[in-house]
Amino acid sequence: MTEAAPLQNLWYLAGLSREVKPGAMLRRVLFGEPLALGRTAGGAAFALRDVCPHRAAPLSAGRVAGDAVECPYHAWRFSAGDGRCVSVPALPSGDKRDVSGIRVANYTLAEASGLLWIWYGAGAPTLPPPDIGLSAGLSPKTTTVVESAGPFDEAVVGLVDPAHTPTVHKQWWWREGRPRADKKKAFEPTALGFKMVAHAPSSNSLIYKALGGAPSTEIEFRLPALRLEHIRAGARHVLALTAMTPADHGATRITHMLYWNGALFDVIRPIAQGMADDFLNQDGAILRLQNENLKRGTHRALYLGDADEPAKWYFALKRAWGPDGAGFVNPLRPATLAWRT
Repeated sequence: MTEAAPLQNLWYLAGLSREVKPGAMLRRVLFGEPLALGRTAGGAAFALRDVCPHRAAPLSAGRVAGDAVECPYHAWRFSAGDGRCVSVPALPSGDKRDVSGIRVANYTLAEASGLLWIWYGAGAPTLPPPDIGLSAGLSPKTTTVVESAGPFDEAVVGLVDPAHTPTVHKQWWWREGRPRADKKKAFEPTALGFKMVAHAPSSNSLIYKALGGAPSTEIEFRLPALRLEHIRAGARHVLALTAMTPADHGATRITHMLYWNGALFDVIRPIAQGMADDFLNQDGAILRLQNENLKRGTHRALYLGDADEPAKWYFALKRAWGPDGAGFVNPLRPATLAWRT
């Protein structure tokens, strides 16, 4: 099955702030390209194509030297900020040639709320980094990462699909053994997607009951692949954030994070982490199974009923975005959907 190219001129999640230590680098394949994510000794995050233009050695296997990255093969150095070559040690001391015209592709990063966002597109960013509705100084309480197989679009469809939940996700603390119920939810378009407007969450989940009071939940999807579920009960606030980034060809990096305020769930953080791991790994497993068929040829999806409308909305948003988002107008309209879950 041919995979569509990632949408351009949008922010994607590159990783977590805590993954990249000052003076260090890590290698990550995103958008089918090897990237070196790192921090200078001063703490500035950077992203460079992880291929030295000299002999193709991975820069991430080298070291951070001040504000530059040093290749592990011949010690060529490149500015961490813009990727320009600043030193070629093998050149004779009297050699006057200008090496600054040699460069490694660099990517713009933005950092907030413990997350590193990467701009994927030509030129400088034309959109602000994602605002997830939290203080920039907060960090995720739990994080789960799954490397899923299959086309990126199929992973995103799973992100907006409300109908798979009672079949794929079966835990004692979620919906195990509970009957399906009719649901009817109102949706509205947003700047880059759509949202299920704030409503009382499912009464058959112990998670929502643990908040106490009368919780409400609002679920939003934004291009390119960001799902935010804000759950509020009085002053208590939980954000379940899921972000998907195209990784290597035929693979998607799925990152799920939980934020909460106060010390409400701090004491059960290890339990919350295990629950999140189980939940997301179930999504990864069904995507891998689905891909066993998708990789063997073209399949035209069959959409049936309101539960499949969000998937159709996603593709409508992609079409409206086009190659670069220029002139984007959200084609969606307010709607009320009904399904059983």
